[in-house]
Amino acid sequence: MNGTLCGMGNPLNEPGSPSSAPLSSYLRRPGLLLPILAALTFVVYFSTLSFEFVWDDLPQIVSNPLIRSWHSLPRAFTSDLWFHTYRFQVYYRPLFVAWSTLNYSLFGLQTWGWHLGAVLLHMVASCMVYFLVRKLDMEHWTGALAALIFALHPVHIECASWVSAASDTLVTIFFILAFVAFLEMRAGIQQHRIEWRLLSLFLLACALLTKEMAVTFAACVAVYTWCNPRQDLSSGRWSRVAEGIRAALPYAAVTIAYLMVRKLALHRVGAGFDPAHSDLDVLLTLPLVLVNYLRIVIWPVGLTGLYYTPYIKTPGVLNFAVPLLLLSAFSGVIWYWAHHRKDSAVAFAGLWTILTLAPVLYLRTFGDGDFVRDRYFYLPSVGFIILAAKAIRLIPSIGTLGARAAQVAVTASLAVALLAACLSQQAYWANEVLVYYRGYSLYPQSVEAQVGLANVLSSRGATERALGLARDAVSKQPDFGPAYYVLAETYLRTGEKEAAMRALSQAIRLQPERVRSESGMAYLAGLLGRMGDYERALAACSNVLAREPDLYAALYNCGNVNYLAGNYSDAEKLIRRALEIAPDQAAPNYYLGRVYLQTGEGARAEFYLRRAVALDPSVFDYHYWLAHTLEQRHDLLEARREYIKVLELNPESADAKARLAAMQSGERPAGASQ
Repeated sequence: MNGTLCGMGNPLNEPGSPSSAPLSSYLRRPGLLLPILAALTFVVYFSTLSFEFVWDDLPQIVSNPLIRSWHSLPRAFTSDLWFHTYRFQVYYRPLFVAWSTLNYSLFGLQTWGWHLGAVLLHMVASCMVYFLVRKLDMEHWTGALAALIFALHPVHIECASWVSAASDTLVTIFFILAFVAFLEMRAGIQQHRIEWRLLSLFLLACALLTKEMAVTFAACVAVYTWCNPRQDLSSGRWSRVAEGIRAALPYAAVTIAYLMVRKLALHRVGAGFDPAHSDLDVLLTLPLVLVNYLRIVIWPVGLTGLYYTPYIKTPGVLNFAVPLLLLSAFSGVIWYWAHHRKDSAVAFAGLWTILTLAPVLYLRTFGDGDFVRDRYFYLPSVGFIILAAKAIRLIPSIGTLGARAAQVAVTASLAVALLAACLSQQAYWANEVLVYYRGYSLYPQSVEAQVGLANVLSSRGATERALGLARDAVSKQPDFGPAYYVLAETYLRTGEKEAAMRALSQAIRLQPERVRSESGMAYLAGLLGRMGDYERALAACSNVLAREPDLYAALYNCGNVNYLAGNYSDAEKLIRRALEIAPDQAAPNYYLGRVYLQTGEGARAEFYLRRAVALDPSVFDYHYWLAHTLEQRHDLLEARREYIKVLELNPESADAKARLAAMQSGERPAGASQ
């Protein structure tokens, strides 16, 4: 690399390396430094191995038929990742499906294995940052600093702690590898350039097939080439522009080919645009969105998966003028730094950040308020973190501290601060209650976070709280379909079937696409079955099982429908198949236990109900029916314990109170009911 700033010719002048103390001399070896960094990263995220599947993990992993077998992988190249869930989604990510299939073949649905995979990817990405910095002709300690900051920065918690966000980590690895291969091709000797070029193009194709963020690669190549022209072109602006375009053309061709394949597979290129908002709304909102990204990378506290940044309809001082001023000031600092030090790496790192973020800046492809996500900044953060590392390496002597000592002190302080922020905030991804509670507590105006929390609370038996949240969400945003689905679920759990049917009808009217997909149809069948409409429920089951006979959501819901309809043999077959696919899920174990309870097989019922309780002890229904089974099998002491556990989880359970009172009076248990 020439070390010029878009044509300015002075070489890069980095501060000198630390003195050759024994430890620093060892750490100058990448073969020792990077394993230590990887081990530190693993220790930081070790606790995530106990985390559950949350949020998109359920449709994308638990219920995804594409990942069940390697024989299904070719289908990933001809369909949407979420084809079974929402028809309007356009997630074309076949290599992420391949990674998921590998995980499933190794771990099934054991969450620790999937989280281990996500952490390992983050470890690899952190090491890749070091190699990128070195290939950009920055010295060793700048690369080491960048890799350390990248590994520990809390903005990456989402990708390291949430399995579904691993696509962002994986695309970043391929993107960096492709760019390093491009740099090798550009700087290498003539006879090896073709090999490096082909490798770079292949790695770009891998990145594109992992996540859409990689469409910016050609632009990064063009900008890098423009900022670092050949010596004979350094004084000609248009010559540098032409060189940048020529360098980017092969990568642009691969990107265009990818877009064509994607369109053939999905029958369209992009997601639908939000018709309720204009491009002017996007322009007015962009400064606030960008400042929010800047905030979470500079001051990474209050992190969540559910930020809420609604459209700016009326620009004012705080929501438009101040963000615009802050962005201008930050851009001015980067420009002055690059210009004053004649450092092309500063200019390129700043442009990398904005270029790689560009795909998520057309806000109309997202729901109102859903514009900022930590995972979207994983790849762009590489550029910002390079700037941070370079800034630390420029720290001069401070008082009695020499430059080297001052840099070490700042690095140590920063690492401790990042580590503390990372460890204190990663726990919010441990389960769905924490994910939605965190989002709702930070952004109570977010209807999505509110409805998500209501849904999770409803599924765990806190129906009164769930009803309050869902009703309030409907009053805030009467046309928000998911709120009505949650209302329908919660009304069913409280026995209000007529209210549930009204809410379901309204949900289908507002969000009909949800029940047109395979998972949506299975979900609808489950709701209809619980409402007692067995004819429509069984018809929906026949339809969805004919389309996707191994779809977990269909097997589970349709097993429940047959159970409620009294078709116990069919229910047993379907739920058993669901358990083969997802043996570590509590719910199918519970319903299989209920089936055996109905067929008089008490020992088998007890076995599966115990498994359900062991897998998820937080659901009071599991404890109640285990207690009921134990009572029927005359194990009264343990039955009493389980009924008491029910009341600990749900103090309002009239059934548990009645059974405890009956046991006190010596009354025999009633027969099992549906």
